[in-house]
Amino acid sequence: MKSILVPTDFSSNANAAIEYACELAKSLHAEVIILNVYTPAVTQYDIASVLIKKELDSAKEVAEEKLAAISNMIQQEYQIGCKIKFMVGGVVDSIEDLIESAESDFVIMGTRGASGLDKILFGSNTTRVIERVMCPVLAVPNDCEFQTPKRIVYATDFNNAELNHINKLVTIVSSFNAELMMVHITTDKEALQSEEMLKRNFARQVSQLTDYASITYFAKYEEDVSRALDSFTKQVGTDWISMLTHKRSALEKFYNPSLTKAMAYQTKIPLLALKA
Repeated sequence: MKSILVPTDFSSNANAAIEYACELAKSLHAEVIILNVYTPAVTQYDIASVLIKKELDSAKEVAEEKLAAISNMIQQEYQIGCKIKFMVGGVVDSIEDLIESAESDFVIMGTRGASGLDKILFGSNTTRVIERVMCPVLAVPNDCEFQTPKRIVYATDFNNAELNHINKLVTIVSSFNAELMMVHITTDKEALQSEEMLKRNFARQVSQLTDYASITYFAKYEEDVSRALDSFTKQVGTDWISMLTHKRSALEKFYNPSLTKAMAYQTKIPLLALKA
């Protein structure tokens, strides 16, 4: 992880994400890139375009002043490298451009309190970033204070397709020397024995891909997936929860809309989304 990109709209929610990112960057000897994006109204009328140009110039001046103040604060308080960016266009498109140009390889974005989980999974810029960008995205709750993650839970299906991305996950986990706990929740009690067999097979295949020793595996039955994950994360005291994302339909399949409200507990810890 060489640089952490943090989009900001200068809200308190974004400020919390910046603070978390700075603490993380400091622990990993990385730099941060603070991005503000201005999205102008689209118009076909020349007279309106002139007004939009004036609005853009004003927005840029204000944003660059705020970005400079943030950069100064970061360098003074955290003693880490900091770059600032002002871009015009769509928020997600701008983030993608920076990722594809290799300026950043990790994104941190904030979520909003009790409604944060459905913001992560089913709405907002955070969702679109998770779905579209190719690098890891960490969604951080507004009231989450930074602590170096020592235990990270990965919600898995013990699917062989996941094996192609295990090294990416292990690279992140090992940078903190953290324990990686892979857990699968089945809603079919009769299938639990076969899930145990899948667990052992998956663990064997992972051991062939990495020699990282701090990995444990769990298969659990629960009629309610959110309740099981809630119970498990509280029981083990995890710092982050992680999952692999393919496309929107895959997210909805694993965390279907009926579970969203029940899983609001997840806003208490950061969610690490890895792109398949």
